[in-house]
Amino acid sequence: MSAERSDFLEALITHEAAVGRLYQVFAEVFPTRERFWRALAAEEQGHADRLGVLGSDPTINGWLLRESGLRLQVVRSSIGYIESQMERAREGRLNLLQALSIARDLENALIEDQFSRMSGSPHVAATPILTRLAGETDGHRRMLAEAIEAERRALS
Repeated sequence: MSAERSDFLEALITHEAAVGRLYQVFAEVFPTRERFWRALAAEEQGHADRLGVLGSDPTINGWLLRESGLRLQVVRSSIGYIESQMERAREGRLNLLQALSIARDLENALIEDQFSRMSGSPHVAATPILTRLAGETDGHRRMLAEAIEAERRALS
């Protein structure tokens, strides 16, 4: 397996884990929504763990690199963005509505969106994992949209 292929899957795993860590930070910073954020964080860590299972098959790594429509630099850039949002939250530079909007944007972003497009993998091991990731991401989108709407109503 080429280093780029291995690095690509590792970057996807790191990305999912970073989103989970961001949600953990949000749980700490916004205690009124702690359970909400911790539930999302646990699912994101589950995404990272399930992607890790795929790493044992080098053909899946190559398929992900070719078929995802993503580039390694895009994934790495997104990880940097996530880390900067963690810092902003820890420093108290985000309100709850901003945190919810950041999370919504991440769930709607290219990387998360690609999981739903790749759920028809020809790889027997990848199909159920990518289908589950896509379904959970769709669920996150709905939950975040509802939470944003509730927060907007509360602020009115």
